[in-house]
Amino acid sequence: MFPMLWVLPMLFAPAAALEAPRRMQAQFAAQAPRLEGRLTEWQQATPIAFSGRPLAGHPRHATVYALWDAANLYLAFDVYSSPLQAQVREHDGDRLWFDDGIEFLIDAHRDRGTAYLPDDFAYHINIRNTVFDDRGTPQGQPDKAWNGVARHSVHILSDHRYLVEVAVPWAEIGLTPVAGTTRLGIDLCVNGSDPATGAYDYFDWCHLQVFHDPSGFGEMELVG
Repeated sequence: MFPMLWVLPMLFAPAAALEAPRRMQAQFAAQAPRLEGRLTEWQQATPIAFSGRPLAGHPRHATVYALWDAANLYLAFDVYSSPLQAQVREHDGDRLWFDDGIEFLIDAHRDRGTAYLPDDFAYHINIRNTVFDDRGTPQGQPDKAWNGVARHSVHILSDHRYLVEVAVPWAEIGLTPVAGTTRLGIDLCVNGSDPATGAYDYFDWCHLQVFHDPSGFGEMELVG
């Protein structure tokens, strides 16, 4: 989470780099998902689930599906949250991370180092389908001027549920996908705020304190 690197003091604590990384699999897709809000297209995936603290009296949890083919890595986030809200409409807009939405961060080379390098990048996508994206630099810091080319769609399913689908080109990731061989570092996150009080909270798969610190990322393996 790029902005939280600056605004939350706890993010200066060291990441739990010595812990074994969480693991997930991306299944080969015989037919690419069309990103049209149909969860039936993701049934061949092996989902993972993670949850956060209740917000505004509502439970919050997410199920994430991962698929791949020769062209793209595909992710789908099925999220249940507090009453949905989002304000930011402009690309790389300030405070987008306070809106309801998702994030994913990728460490293509799986270095598991603390520096945020050029093979590392992140997307923040709110429920308006607005994006804040950034990529690492040789100096180890995020560059928010970078703009990714991933395709993404958002589908509001109820006042408390939404679906985000993403297709990230392997050319952008910088890898040639091979089943059983390709692995990459990844973390997954959900943001949200109570529209009545403005109270903000997030939850992520890897329970990180420093989001732009790949040493704490989990691991995704391509299978199929």
